[in-house]
Amino acid sequence: MNKRTTSGLTALVLDDHPLVCMAIKKLMEQNPRFGQVLVETDTQAGVKMLREGQIDFLVLDVNLEKQDGFEVLRRLKHHGFTGKTLFVSGNNSRLYSETALRVGADGYVSKAEDLSILQDAVECILNGYSFFKVAEETQAVDIQLSKQELAVFRFLVDGKSNKEIAQILNLSPKTISTYKTRILDKYQVNSIVELMSLNGSVIGRVEL
Repeated sequence: MNKRTTSGLTALVLDDHPLVCMAIKKLMEQNPRFGQVLVETDTQAGVKMLREGQIDFLVLDVNLEKQDGFEVLRRLKHHGFTGKTLFVSGNNSRLYSETALRVGADGYVSKAEDLSILQDAVECILNGYSFFKVAEETQAVDIQLSKQELAVFRFLVDGKSNKEIAQILNLSPKTISTYKTRILDKYQVNSIVELMSLNGSVIGRVEL
């Protein structure tokens, strides 16, 4: 991976979608406050860079392959990471935005937004402010989820099966089924399709 040697802040874009990484990298390189903008699509390699190098600004995908971006940031914070963090996600739910805030992120932006919004978020965070943008919501449902329920919730609305989620979280399919039942009960819906239809109307208080 080539690094620029100019002075300024060092940023890392950690997302398992190469095209997304490059689009964000190109955008951030327009900001003169960044001396180098690195990209990484492999989560383990990215975490290693964050622990061993001086990364000032992290753009982190919530939905990393076989990883929970929220949990990645929790672990990084535990190991002393102090850089600014902006989450990006394909999900525009306030549940995700609120969780990002609770785990110590400085901002959250949906990938559905224009790149100009991402640019605004980066500048806002660099100036010492927080930036959490989600769609306007009506008739929101306020639900409390445990950390494990949130992890299962995320994979369910991404369309993964109980078996796939069990493999990712290293739990039994029966345990995943139990969590799924709890989640459906809490949101008073009968299926994942109904749960997904709530999307922007979902608010959740997450037990951390």
